Amino acid sequence: MLTPPPCRSLLAGEPLPGSHPRSRCRAWLSPASWLLQVVLLLFAGHVGAADTVNLWHGYRGAERAAFEQLVEAYNQSQNAVIVRTLAVPYGGYADKLSAALPRGQGPDLFVFAHDRLGGWASAGHTVAPIDDLVDAELRTRFPENLIQAMSFGGHLYGLPFNFKSTALIINTDLVSDAPQTTDELVAEARRHSDRNTGRFGLAYSYTEPFFHGALMNSFGNGPFDARGQLALDSRANIQSLEMLTRWVRSEHILPEEPSSTLVTSLFNQRRAAMVISGPWMLGEIAADIPYKVVPLPRNSDSGRPLAPWAAVEGLFLSPWSRHPQAAVDLMAFLTSRHAAEIMAIEGGQLPANLTAFEHPQVAGDATAMAFRAQLDTAAPIPNFPAMTLIWAPLENSIKKVVKGAAAPEAELHQLQRQISADLARLQRSRARSGADYSMPLWLWLIPVVLILVAAGLWRRYHSGLAAGWRANRNAYLYIAPAMLGMTLLVLFPLVYGLLLSFTDTTVFNEHMPLWSRWAGFDNYVSILADLDLWRGEGAGRSLDFDNFYWTLLITICWTASNVILAVGLALLLALALEKPIFGRGWFRVILILPWAIPNYITALVWKGMFHPQFGAVNQGLQVLGLAPVAWFDSIGASFFTGLVTNVWLSVPFMLVVILGGLQSIPKDLYEAAEVEGAGRWLQFRTITLPLLKPVLIPAVILSVVWTFNMFNVIYLVSDGAPAGANDILITKAFRIGFEKYQYAYAAAYSVVILMLLFGYAIWQTRVSRTLEAAR
Repeated sequence: MLTPPPCRSLLAGEPLPGSHPRSRCRAWLSPASWLLQVVLLLFAGHVGAADTVNLWHGYRGAERAAFEQLVEAYNQSQNAVIVRTLAVPYGGYADKLSAALPRGQGPDLFVFAHDRLGGWASAGHTVAPIDDLVDAELRTRFPENLIQAMSFGGHLYGLPFNFKSTALIINTDLVSDAPQTTDELVAEARRHSDRNTGRFGLAYSYTEPFFHGALMNSFGNGPFDARGQLALDSRANIQSLEMLTRWVRSEHILPEEPSSTLVTSLFNQRRAAMVISGPWMLGEIAADIPYKVVPLPRNSDSGRPLAPWAAVEGLFLSPWSRHPQAAVDLMAFLTSRHAAEIMAIEGGQLPANLTAFEHPQVAGDATAMAFRAQLDTAAPIPNFPAMTLIWAPLENSIKKVVKGAAAPEAELHQLQRQISADLARLQRSRARSGADYSMPLWLWLIPVVLILVAAGLWRRYHSGLAAGWRANRNAYLYIAPAMLGMTLLVLFPLVYGLLLSFTDTTVFNEHMPLWSRWAGFDNYVSILADLDLWRGEGAGRSLDFDNFYWTLLITICWTASNVILAVGLALLLALALEKPIFGRGWFRVILILPWAIPNYITALVWKGMFHPQFGAVNQGLQVLGLAPVAWFDSIGASFFTGLVTNVWLSVPFMLVVILGGLQSIPKDLYEAAEVEGAGRWLQFRTITLPLLKPVLIPAVILSVVWTFNMFNVIYLVSDGAPAGANDILITKAFRIGFEKYQYAYAAAYSVVILMLLFGYAIWQTRVSRTLEAAR
């Protein structure tokens, strides 16, 4: 709102010369002066306001402080633009970018890892090429392999900012000389390995494709050949799995079921002499552990150095930016030598501008220089669109091979076929992006029909609706917020998911209009018509764990076993706690505790307890003289881990429900039964159970629905092991949507789940009515 300053000019902020204050106020209030000053103010605001460049990043702690310090210095060094930063939580960063950028929203510039570049560039509307905005001098700041990481399809899409790769971290108290070859590495690791005492010469998350990349790249070109074609089953990749299998199963130098937490714990407890990890682990190493970082050794079998994957963080330009040149100027500032030194010294980063390593403070840091030396042999993660589809399936395949459940060659051949099929499905969706996507005429009939139906319903029922509104106006007003919430949070997502299931939406075409992706019942046919439970041929023939009917069978077994055990155990405990036993109140509190703890915390605790080597369950078995169990290696054992965890979570709820039902049963019924000579079993069968049915039936219905969709326990405890065999329908839908990026197929899967539960609810309601009528 404008307020008239009586003694100051509009622009200079000084008193108007040669006039009395009262006359100046009268001049301000005149209509002509008012109009003139409004125009001048608007013009002045337009001229004086700097353009804004929005920059997103995922940094935290010292990294964020150093990065935002650089941005503030850039803002102070010029006045053409104002750079505003937004720190996005890393867990949802990728999804936020994928949701915002294709729709013309989001930042002008963002910092992200380079491995998604191919998918973004292929899908379009997410990242813009900067070839015409970057000169040759700017490119020379970076090594060629990092420039290639920022390029796709012959175009440069960003500038490298930082890089991260793994290297060898050794405990200098245990290992004096760094191994130069894998033969030396194995020999040294063997000296420090004793599985019986939980000591290992080498530890790393070898089942994760990111870490296994060092072996893959030392034999060949990784998942792709020299032409960029998928080559997971190449001889080089088979050799890499064979070497890893020797290390795990023959040499016994690596722990079972590795994870980053386990690797760090073993190193800090001096039970791992060497680990393969990256700079992210350094802050977690205990202060009393002497260590040094060295480059990975040379592969004795191939003669080439172990070449770990390098993840390159780049500065990318949005295609919707209104200030592309200003954004590129900011890129140039943030990748300058001075900025790189700030990020290295104060942010603890490994800058892509390698001149920063010449700074005395950086050059004197042996750890930083070791990672710099590792970059010379590291291979940037391929940024092909197919790479995003490889991570999860390849991890499952590595797990199967190292556990002896599959042979390397047969497993990689099967994986090649599986990924090729997923790629073909994505390619079909991409082909639609070039087609004409004008809205077909028949779709215009849908809103017309809906309007006519609404008009017909209104004509028929408007008098009744009006009378109901007049009679119950307050009631309608009270429930209106709930109805609005249900519409926005339940009805709209349900309808949208249903519509999405009739399309072929994938990561490549999600930005296109919905009608251009229409595929009819194709997704439902693919799900329900796949009756072949087997895949592969000959010796490699095995059950197809991705088949819908296998997953449905596992889901039914999972639901039935959980509900039966939970209800049975809860009923026994409730009957015991209903008696006046000593400490009954304390027992009730203890038994309700598992329900009070968040289920994902409980799931992670149980996962650790079932670890085959360091878990409390196997250690307890060994104390009893029993052999430890590889809990996640077989379908039955892995199913058992989820069953135990979920029953532990479910019993408290059922216990509370049943206890409440027992307390509502009149005691005089039992007294009368005793007088008639009825025993305890007869009393339970004729009094307790019938009177508990009104309480038990709704609880069982809820328990079935919750267990049927119990995502957390399956995903966090067993992760569907082995190789997805124990996935239930909801976890399978998640993998299809967020690991294979087939969003419409996942939506169809979800609709099928909804229909199954809806059918169960109808059946259960009819059974309940029949039982009620029988009473």
